[in-house]
Amino acid sequence: MKQPVVLNPSQHSWLPWLYWGIAAFFFFVEYFVRVSPSVMADDLMRELNVTALALGSFSAFFYYAYLGMQVPVGVLVDRFGPRLLLTLATLLCAISSYWFAHTESVASASAARFILGFGSSFAFVGALKLGTSWLPAKYWGIIVGITQGLGMLGACVGEAPMAKAVAHWGWRHTLEIIAVLFVCMSIFIAVVVRDKSSKLHHVRNNAPDAEGIFKSLAIVLKNPQTWLNALFAGLLFAPTALFGELWGVTFLTSSSEMSLHEAATAVGLIFIGWTLGGPAVGWFSDKTKRRKPTMYISALSGFLILPLIVYFPHAEAIFVYAMMFLFGFFNAGLVASYAVCTEINPKNVAGVAIGFTNMASVIIGALLQPVVGGLLDIQWDGVIQNGAPIYSALAFQNAMLVMPCVSLLALICAFKVKETYCLPLEERE
Repeated sequence: MKQPVVLNPSQHSWLPWLYWGIAAFFFFVEYFVRVSPSVMADDLMRELNVTALALGSFSAFFYYAYLGMQVPVGVLVDRFGPRLLLTLATLLCAISSYWFAHTESVASASAARFILGFGSSFAFVGALKLGTSWLPAKYWGIIVGITQGLGMLGACVGEAPMAKAVAHWGWRHTLEIIAVLFVCMSIFIAVVVRDKSSKLHHVRNNAPDAEGIFKSLAIVLKNPQTWLNALFAGLLFAPTALFGELWGVTFLTSSSEMSLHEAATAVGLIFIGWTLGGPAVGWFSDKTKRRKPTMYISALSGFLILPLIVYFPHAEAIFVYAMMFLFGFFNAGLVASYAVCTEINPKNVAGVAIGFTNMASVIIGALLQPVVGGLLDIQWDGVIQNGAPIYSALAFQNAMLVMPCVSLLALICAFKVKETYCLPLEERE
């Protein structure tokens, strides 16, 4: 019987890029499902009979699972490789998308979002693990940048294109289609992607204690720089989680004369900026052998640009679009913190370090989503239109004041993070 042909990555230089690319595509898809409530906000509040606080609360259930899994995911991919984990994770995302499409209550919607967060938690870490396992270290910055950029491109798809899909098919049928896409992706990962078994074998047999969840986590958490870098990541990304992933579209439709599609397009430009900025930041920091300059520029840009977005919603559309794009482009300095987290910790706990930093990058935004919803409810004057509550521009502006504040705090943290000069810890000691 003829044996099947198995391609050898050492003889086909494009295969490692394919393995990483498939996992990065999973990150792309899960991201546009993650942010989809932003264009479904009015439909969800109307059909589930809830206000902004409840919407922010069940939307944040995604992050509760996502955050809780980041460190365990890091340990799991370090020990067992990403192929099987990514295969199962995409299936979970399929189940959650189908479940959410048929939800009739806040409890059911919250459970579906929780499962989506659990499955999605494997995407970014799994993609970076495949990249660092198969590809040379000289590509690390650009791998992080492109992976994060693909996620942001997915978020862009979750805005204007998703708004069109929802308008055409309805939000329930749109999510059913996405569930089928996740199933197809799961099969593709199982068939095509391969772990670097030799490296996994070496890890399992030569350093089992160092890879244990408690010891690995202890190594990462005992490093003060881990905390400073992670705090920077969380503070920097919080405005994107608040405005881009949930409240931005509702704010623009309530505070300006933009239609749903125009507002979704404007918010989508944040993620277009991210898509271009991620690889640019990765390339720039690799080229200059410096991580901190991009961190400074990113935090300062958020502090300066966000007030222009929030307090001038009636400006010319081209101005609003430009500010959205520039904020997204410069906010991509977050990718430098992912590179830093692997360079301030030993290589054998890279997965845990990435997981912890990824957890930190979304935790502040996740906590602030329902807070902003609560602040809006406090200022709500009881106006309801088409079954959904309407919030004033002033209410949004007061609630969104937190965004430039956290950007300023991120800038302060950036000054405290030590420069790694793009070198692994082992090469600097």
